[in-house]
Amino acid sequence: MRTVDENGRDVETQWQELLAFVLVAQPRALAAVEAGVWTRLLAVGRALIGLYFARQAARPRASPYKHEGVAYDLQGTTTTEIGTRFGKVEFTRAVGRPVGKRPGRGRRDLPVDRELGVTAGFSLPVTMVIARFCAQMAFGMARATFQSVFEWAPCSRTVLRIVDSVGKQASDFLAQAPAPEHDGEILVIQADAKGIPMISSAEYRRRRESRKAPGHATKRRARRLRRRDVPRRRRKPGDKTKNAKMAVVGVIYTLRRQPDGTLDGPINKRVIATFGTHRALFKLLRREADKRGYGSKRTAFLADGAKTLWKLQEEFFPAAEGCIDWFHTVEKLHTCAECVHPHDLKTRAAWIDEQTRLLRRRGAGPVIENLGIAFDAIPKTGPGTKTRRARLLRTRKHLLDHMQHMRYAQFRRDDLDIGTGAAEGAVRNVAGMRLDGPGMRWSRDRAQRVLHLRCILLNGQWRDFERYVEGRAETDALRLAARPKPTVPHDAVSKTLKKAA
Repeated sequence: MRTVDENGRDVETQWQELLAFVLVAQPRALAAVEAGVWTRLLAVGRALIGLYFARQAARPRASPYKHEGVAYDLQGTTTTEIGTRFGKVEFTRAVGRPVGKRPGRGRRDLPVDRELGVTAGFSLPVTMVIARFCAQMAFGMARATFQSVFEWAPCSRTVLRIVDSVGKQASDFLAQAPAPEHDGEILVIQADAKGIPMISSAEYRRRRESRKAPGHATKRRARRLRRRDVPRRRRKPGDKTKNAKMAVVGVIYTLRRQPDGTLDGPINKRVIATFGTHRALFKLLRREADKRGYGSKRTAFLADGAKTLWKLQEEFFPAAEGCIDWFHTVEKLHTCAECVHPHDLKTRAAWIDEQTRLLRRRGAGPVIENLGIAFDAIPKTGPGTKTRRARLLRTRKHLLDHMQHMRYAQFRRDDLDIGTGAAEGAVRNVAGMRLDGPGMRWSRDRAQRVLHLRCILLNGQWRDFERYVEGRAETDALRLAARPKPTVPHDAVSKTLKKAA
C-alpha cells in the first residue's frame, strides 16, 4: 500500500515532466505540443487522484462498525483500479468483513468506496459521461468518442452495464421531476408512435453462433459460406419488415399569451416516451399535465387519426379540446382528388384547394357532402372504379368519425396549433435517430433505458439528472450489476396472423 508521501512525490514528478515538456527550447508544431500537454495533464490528474485515494484510505476508522443493520470488522485491504476521467488509478483501501462469519463468507463492505461514491470501479463523472454519449450515439461510437477525449475507455460490456444502471434511474427521475418554472397559460399535448427494430429469436440465435472462419478461410470467404448454407428467407405478404416494437411518444408544452393577443411558444417542451402500451404513455402524460396545471388551464390535444389515441384522450383528458392533425387530413384529400379527377391535373389542384378551404373555414360537413357527390358520380363498373370508390368511402368515413375533432377554424382564430409537427419531430429525434439506425436490433429493456436517457437529454434536464444520480450514488442505488442485462428477443406478429387469431 503506497503512502501519502509516495503519492505526493508522484504528483511532483509528473508536474516536473509536464513543465520540462513545455519549456523545451526547440520549436514544435502547436498541434504536437497541445497533444503532449493534454497527455501529461492526464498523468498529473491520475497522480492527484492517487494522492487523494491514499489520503482517504489512511484516515482512521472505527472497527467494528454497522452498515444497513449488519456489523462489519475491518480486516485487510484490497487493491483495484478505479476508472476516472484521467484514466485508471490504483486504489488500496480497507475491507469490511461481517462479524462472526467465517473468512470468505458473507458480503464484504468497502466503506471508503461508499464515502467517495465509487460505483463498481468507476467514478460517477465517468459513468454519467458514458451514459450521455450512449444516449446520443451508438455504443461503439460512444466508446470511441470517450477514448478520443480521455485517452482510455471502458470495455464494451462495461458500457452496457453503465447504460443499464444509469438508465434504470431515469424513469424514477422523470417521475419526481418538478414542473418547469415560468410556464404558459395554454397547455398543449400531442402523441405519436414509431416502430423500433427489435432482435428476433432467429437473429439472436444466429448472432450467438461462432463466427470463426473454417480452416484457413478468410473472413470474407466465411461470410460467403454462411450465406450459402443459411440463405435468407424472402418475406411473404404481411410479414414484418423490421420486427418492430412500437415506441409511443408524447409531447407536452405550453403557450403564453402576449400583450398583442398572439401566442408565444412552445414553452418548456418536454418529451415523454415508452415502449409500453398507449395507455402507459397516457398515464405518464396525465402525471406531467397535472403538474403543469391541467384542469385549470385551457388544454389542446392533437394527434393523427388513430382511434386508440382518441379513446384514451376521452378517458385521460376529457377537458381537453381535441384537434386532429391538419396535414394528415389534407393528405387524405389529395388521395381523393386522384380518384375524382384521375387525368386532369389542373382540375385536380383546383378541387383540392376548394376542399381544403372549406375544411379550414367551415369544418368537415361541406367536404363530406362533396365526397358523397363525387362518389355517386363514379360509375359502379369499369376499370379502376372499385378502388376509386373505396378510397372515397374510407376518407368520408374518416371525416365523419372525427368531425368533432376538426376545429381548424376555431384553433386558427385563437392562434393555436393545428398540426402535430412537435410530436412527429419528437418521434424522429428521440426514437428514430438513436434507435432506428442501420443494423440496429434492440432488446426491449435496454431500448427503454436508452429512450428514457434520451428524453432527459433532449428535455434539457441532464444537469438535474446528474445531481439526482449523485444523491442516489451515496445509497448504493447506482451500483453496477456484475453483468449486462440479458437480451430478451421480441418476435413481432403480423397483422394477418392477429386477425386470424
